[in-house]
Amino acid sequence: MTSSATPIPSAGSAGKSVYSYNLAIMTAYAKPLGIPVVSPVPLFNNSPLNGNPNLFMANASLEVAQTLLSRKAGEYFDNNIVLIHSDSAGVDQDVKNFKEKIFAEMSNRIPYEEIRFKEFLFYNRSAFDNDSVNRLSHALSKEMDNTIIIASEEAPVISETLQEIHGLSKRFPVRVFGYPSLRMLDNLEPKYLFELDILVYSPYWIDYSRKDVREFNNDFRHKFLTEPPEMSYAWLGYDIAYYFLSGLAIHGNDFLVHPEIHNPDLLHTQFDFQRKSMSDGFENQKLYPVKFSKDYEVVLMPEIMP
Repeated sequence: MTSSATPIPSAGSAGKSVYSYNLAIMTAYAKPLGIPVVSPVPLFNNSPLNGNPNLFMANASLEVAQTLLSRKAGEYFDNNIVLIHSDSAGVDQDVKNFKEKIFAEMSNRIPYEEIRFKEFLFYNRSAFDNDSVNRLSHALSKEMDNTIIIASEEAPVISETLQEIHGLSKRFPVRVFGYPSLRMLDNLEPKYLFELDILVYSPYWIDYSRKDVREFNNDFRHKFLTEPPEMSYAWLGYDIAYYFLSGLAIHGNDFLVHPEIHNPDLLHTQFDFQRKSMSDGFENQKLYPVKFSKDYEVVLMPEIMP
């Protein structure tokens, strides 16, 4: 029963490194035999796809989330954009790439010199005592809206930053965007998410009003005497198994080369598998724009058109 409701692991970089290491062992064995491999866990990046045409990443990497977030930030080109991260050494390539994506989107809307962008380096409260909130306030504007992007998957960074933004939101007009991992934190007071009206790009969205979702819940409850939490491999495992087994049954091996020909109705997510070249593996590009509204509702927002 426990394994059926195993929660999707949090997005810590150490955990992702372990998963990537294990995945490398599996793909090294499967590749020469032509055996398809599906990775259900979030990974640090999509580099395992390089040279592995039979590898499928069911969870979108951080790069996909950054692309969507930068497009969303581009809608607020006339805002004061504040990017918060913890790369004090300035060596994190993910942060550098994200900044480039944001500037590229902004430059499509307004002249480069008119972009209002501030980079805020996170330090924990013990480093600055009570002056931590004041540091962040200096990056915000009272004359215009502030769009804040929390570019971190580290729980302490997200938690402390949201608390500080929440306190400052009474004095500054703010909107907040976050990485998918923000939705997976289990030690964060929900009020920070809802009262800040946070937008998160989530790897899943479950519509409990749908008949098939209700039936799955009922079957699960009957067998395990509980319901699967949203962040559970019970949902993702079902979707992966149904997607790949039905794809192979209907389309044969053509499905493994062109997965876009198969679009079944799934429970927890959708799969939009794409790859950079014929010699590389596939990465799911699907993330859902989910907002925690001030009405204390979790709502699905309209998709951004490419």
